[in-house]
Amino acid sequence: MATISFSHNHQPSDNRRGGSHHHRHGPVVEEIEGLIKVFNDGCVERPPIVPTVSPTLHPSAKATAFDIKLSNDTLIRVYIPEAAASPSVTLPLLVYFHGGGFCVGSTAWSCYHDFLTSLAVKTRCVVVSVNYRLAPEHRLPAAYDDGVNVVSWLVKQHISHGGYSSWV
Repeated sequence: MATISFSHNHQPSDNRRGGSHHHRHGPVVEEIEGLIKVFNDGCVERPPIVPTVSPTLHPSAKATAFDIKLSNDTLIRVYIPEAAASPSVTLPLLVYFHGGGFCVGSTAWSCYHDFLTSLAVKTRCVVVSVNYRLAPEHRLPAAYDDGVNVVSWLVKQHISHGGYSSWV
């Protein structure tokens, strides 16, 4: 999308794609239009293309959702269907890694939140969504490391608590 801004002397300044993209952080060195801009100084901008939401669910959702911040600062969002309310029920666990090419995305994006709420209810699974660190600020394998840390944490929780019922 082209934008034209006017300076004090009312001469147009053309900022079209392909021109010199300058910003307070210097020129843009990499860009996926509408998703991410990487500036010369390493600053990264991601426009809010998808609304973010809290883990709060509508009362009719038939599930519970909440965030847990792990000791390594990785955030996970947990979805537990009503089916887990019975102590005699053991539900499977599904670990979900959102899309976005390791550069964009969040567990708090409304599209993932709505999808995972529905998935937890329909499949009767506990769903854990991993909010891994994004590139380019955190080069790979940081996102993989976050995933391994979450899975290791889940295994420890299962062993020490005999399941995931302590979350409910």
